[in-house]
Amino acid sequence: MPTQRSGLIRGIRTIPAIIGRRGVCLLFLAILDIIYAYGLANPTPRSLTNPTTLFLIDIMHLVAWAVIWGTVGACCVIFAFQPRPRDIPAFVLAIGLKTFWALVFLGGQVVNRVERGYLSTTIWGAFALFILVIAGWRENNEH
Repeated sequence: MPTQRSGLIRGIRTIPAIIGRRGVCLLFLAILDIIYAYGLANPTPRSLTNPTTLFLIDIMHLVAWAVIWGTVGACCVIFAFQPRPRDIPAFVLAIGLKTFWALVFLGGQVVNRVERGYLSTTIWGAFALFILVIAGWRENNEH
């Protein structure tokens, strides 16, 4: 007799077959963006004294940053269930946000407000390039 847990696991395993690799990627990005948005909207008292956080606050309120990240995450969820090429807006938003975030940290490095900003710039920039590669993938059932 199947358990509720095995049914859930079986259901989760069928998601890639339904939405494809691109859709799974968008769901991954949605999770990342939404959790990042939550972290920005709910800073710890200690993080509010961090020079990087203070730099971000000088540009825009953390809740505004969170809204941007959360909106992109929500778009990734919505478009994950769309076939290629209708999912392209989510990939454009995801690439754009990660690229913008890399540039924000590069700017912080340049004006000497974000220590080791080059590191965040490299990570987010490389991640944006990786998403660009995935955005070019075709699904296995496409010819």
